[in-house]
Amino acid sequence: MNGRSTYSRNNSAQNKQMHYSPNLLSTINNAIDNCKLATIEHESREKGITVREIEPMALVYKDRKRSLVGWCRLRNDYRSFRLDRLNGIKLSSEDFFRRQDFKLEDFQDDPSIEQDHEEVEESED
Repeated sequence: MNGRSTYSRNNSAQNKQMHYSPNLLSTINNAIDNCKLATIEHESREKGITVREIEPMALVYKDRKRSLVGWCRLRNDYRSFRLDRLNGIKLSSEDFFRRQDFKLEDFQDDPSIEQDHEEVEESED
């Protein structure tokens, strides 16, 4: 996954510590803010590594894990992707229109906590 706005995980220790690269968070926030289609490489226990095109909507905390929520074009539905299972993200030049039916509270643990745009910090979590 190459390109101007990309992130590739290359350090497995990062996965265990639950600290995310400022580059990853910056790339995700860029996609959310600018409505840019993103291609992600995601590792799931059930399906192994999959590549998905998503319309990123928000960063949230769910079950004490940080996740990227977006409209998955493969599944034609909203999906949540844990950041610790993302191997890479690449932003497309293709824009999308923000979906009006997206409800942040459907995806986060505590609806009173807004997590859709987070500050990029080196030692989060």
